Amino acid sequence: MTMIKTNRFLHIDALRGIAALLVIWLHVSEVFVHISPETSAQGTSFYDFARILGFGRIGVVIFFAISGFVICRSLTGNIFEGSKKFITRRILRLYPAFWVSIALGLPSIWWLFDKPFGWDAVAFNFTMLPELFGKQPIIGLYWTLETEIVFYILCWLLFINKNLNNPLVLFYVSTSLAFIYVVSNIFFIPIWLRSSLKTMPYNLAIMFWGGLFRYWYDNKKSHIALFNIKTDVCWLLYGCTIVILITALAIITKGYTAHDYHWITIGSSYILGISTFIICNLLFKITNKFMVWSGTISYSLYLVHPVILYSLFWYLKNKAPYWLTTFHLSVYIGITLIFSVALSAIIYYSVEKPAIILAHRLSR
Repeated sequence: MTMIKTNRFLHIDALRGIAALLVIWLHVSEVFVHISPETSAQGTSFYDFARILGFGRIGVVIFFAISGFVICRSLTGNIFEGSKKFITRRILRLYPAFWVSIALGLPSIWWLFDKPFGWDAVAFNFTMLPELFGKQPIIGLYWTLETEIVFYILCWLLFINKNLNNPLVLFYVSTSLAFIYVVSNIFFIPIWLRSSLKTMPYNLAIMFWGGLFRYWYDNKKSHIALFNIKTDVCWLLYGCTIVILITALAIITKGYTAHDYHWITIGSSYILGISTFIICNLLFKITNKFMVWSGTISYSLYLVHPVILYSLFWYLKNKAPYWLTTFHLSVYIGITLIFSVALSAIIYYSVEKPAIILAHRLSR
């Protein structure tokens, strides 16, 4: 089998691993925190800490910033060859493991819990855009993949217009999306619209911010001509970062005004996610081998940890002796993590990696 030559950033892989672990921590703790009175009595701090800081959203924000950091630089070459390479590699990178997660999610999340579903819904899930067709996702976290697909389309459109590698365009797109998010949420967004669509402009803004960050990161002395004045790209990045953070502060302000702690948590988690991304790129690059490896399998880890989580929960509530439901919350987090890592490694080496190699072979 052909080996892939990559120029991977090890600290970015480690950051992916951190993001996945934060998401798992929140999801497991919120499900198991009250599995029994004995577990609750031993303390809920693991859950409270993750909920108050918004670990799940912090992880997702980090993933979005990483996508911008990576994807904006992956579209290169002439329009035809660059498009062919990008589309082939993205499809084979995302869909095979995603389809496996659907196959695993159906029995573990739907059948075990007697949730009704239709095969038409399953078919639409295979597109990765089920909610676009009014269908419920097999696994709830699929909404982030919908945002990824929209981001890829926007990147491709900028690429064919030869603007994807223009830092000024990235600045304008990111800040405009942040502005659209703030204005639309104040005046135009209908109450019935699902939350993933409400927040999509801001999430896309963060992804394009990640692309601008990468442009500066690769050449910190780069500059552009702005109004016929030589301007360092770092000033564009500073300005874009301020807009992104002010948007998060606007969310926090909305929470305080409405006395809604949920909004305060959301805004704070955006700030923490962006700050973590910056710190782990500029001040504290993590290259621990396990964290780098966990980042390598993080896509599968992100997709299938609910399979382990809900299968374990169902077993403990329906088949296991009661004493197995009485441990400290940290035990269930640890068990879920161990089995999730094991399953994700199997999927990565048997599905993801062969698909990636095939994509590189097809798009040479």
